[in-house]
Amino acid sequence: MPVLSCFNRYLSASLPAAAVALLLSTSSAVAQAQAQAQAQALLENYTPVTLEELANPPASDWLMWRGTPNNWAHSPLDQINKDNVDSLRLAWSWTMEPGKQETTPLVHDGIMFLPQACDFIEAVDATDGTPLWEYRRATVDHVAPLSCANRNGTLYKDQLIIATRDAYIVSLNATSGEVTWERKIGDWTVGQHYSGGPQVFNGKVITGMSGCYYINTSCWITAHDADTGEELWRTNTVPRIGEPNGESWGDVPNEQRRGGSAWMPASFDAELNLIFIGVAVPIPWGEIQRGTRGGDVLYTNSTLALNAETGEIQWYFQYIPAGNWDQDHPFERLVVETEVTPDVDAVSWMNPNIASSERRKVITGIPGKPGIVWTLDAATGDFLWATQTNYQNIIVGVDVEGRKGITNPEIDITEIGQQKLVCPTTQGGINWNSVGYSPQTNSLYTPTNNTCMNFALRPVEPTVGLHHASARSSVDIGPEDTGQVGQFASIDVATGETRWTYKQRAGIGGSVLTTGGGLVFVSDDARRFRAFDADNGDILWEQVLNSTAGGFPVSYSVDGVQYIAIAAGEGVNYRRHTPEIRQRGGGNTLYVFRLP
Repeated sequence: MPVLSCFNRYLSASLPAAAVALLLSTSSAVAQAQAQAQAQALLENYTPVTLEELANPPASDWLMWRGTPNNWAHSPLDQINKDNVDSLRLAWSWTMEPGKQETTPLVHDGIMFLPQACDFIEAVDATDGTPLWEYRRATVDHVAPLSCANRNGTLYKDQLIIATRDAYIVSLNATSGEVTWERKIGDWTVGQHYSGGPQVFNGKVITGMSGCYYINTSCWITAHDADTGEELWRTNTVPRIGEPNGESWGDVPNEQRRGGSAWMPASFDAELNLIFIGVAVPIPWGEIQRGTRGGDVLYTNSTLALNAETGEIQWYFQYIPAGNWDQDHPFERLVVETEVTPDVDAVSWMNPNIASSERRKVITGIPGKPGIVWTLDAATGDFLWATQTNYQNIIVGVDVEGRKGITNPEIDITEIGQQKLVCPTTQGGINWNSVGYSPQTNSLYTPTNNTCMNFALRPVEPTVGLHHASARSSVDIGPEDTGQVGQFASIDVATGETRWTYKQRAGIGGSVLTTGGGLVFVSDDARRFRAFDADNGDILWEQVLNSTAGGFPVSYSVDGVQYIAIAAGEGVNYRRHTPEIRQRGGGNTLYVFRLP
């Protein structure tokens, strides 16, 4: 019998009711006072996050979106490892704000910060979820249905910096939630918003504007002084008439050069002083709708490498020139130093001029929906190698000299209403759910999916809602369909070799976390949150959650105890392809696990 229950029985049997009530009230007050004192101590002991910590975060913390400026999604913590992960159990959980669940918990000095849907922020005790403070931004009647997605904030000094659905950058005091500064960057009334959160690199807040699929024109990337919010530079993602590469849009007037949202966070390499960020599709989706047939429409579906001091484009690489099938390429770019020795039998395409023994920094990962791993030289943007994961029929080659992909002429759409089988769907082989990298294995871990669609372009009016009104699609079965939608693979960054692949019926729409314990965590459409052996792909642990996990998993430690945290509640899913896998909507919940 619980001690408190025994105590209550004793009081009831030996003391008058009034005395019992007084004692219990006093006990409750003491417990409340102790909790308040513990919370106050956490806040008072919070130390400012330095630039050095952002560049090389302590293993105990998770300070930014994917943990580090290179976007590895890797925690060096190894208390939880292959030998004991089967004992992992729930430490605590927390009910979160309803809405689009795409959050990344941040942790510093034992405090967890939870950016949630529609710019609701909570700070809680990272050991048990005790609430410390909250911030709720005023709601707006936003035209963009995806504007409530909030993937991350970032910590810097005594600030929690967020980017909002009404196109502001806001600095909150990390110990109180009070606004310390805010800057209006875009115009939410025409659809602009932030969904990929800010990153702080060398004292600059870097953000990419999203929402350029409505009546506004192109988007941009900006840098701001992290102490004041002052704008330092701005780089447009779509060049205008007369600007370099502006001719790639033909004679389309500036006000109709739409798209180019930068809707995921950037990465950074301090040695090269370059910021790497992805750019999404042109709008409308089809070149025959835009009147740009024959033009590449830069810098859509590209990687941009920006000088961190000036924002100048140092190089670019375009994965899908012209852009016709809503195959966005704005996802994370990972910076890895590695030997570059692609195996001609293991990769789909490679640069024939690579020196076999050369070691260099590369930009790698899966930048776009087709599910292809691309590897570029980080300093120059030169193509090195690429390999497919899920089945796709969009990209058939690489123009090495032209620095762009080659698309499949068989799925070219030449008239409105013409239907083509396109793989993957507009949901993508992968979407904003991210891959991970482990320095222990020098491998990427890729959650992708085998999907296909019948795709056709619609006539459009150049006004509002050009995004999903641009086309229609329906699920179809591809030529290599086996019924196994989800696949999770380990790919060697040096050689491009697929080290192992795990396939299943349920889609894998979760993001990846790798750890120093030799583990890789990922979640799927069947609500499974799993730990895989990084070396061989064996499943070592799994937990069934209440909902698909739409959040980005993280690991941290407090007082020598390692935790694994993930936010459940929708996110990317592929259940259109597996109608037998069902779940209720909503249920946003944070789960935190630890060893006994």
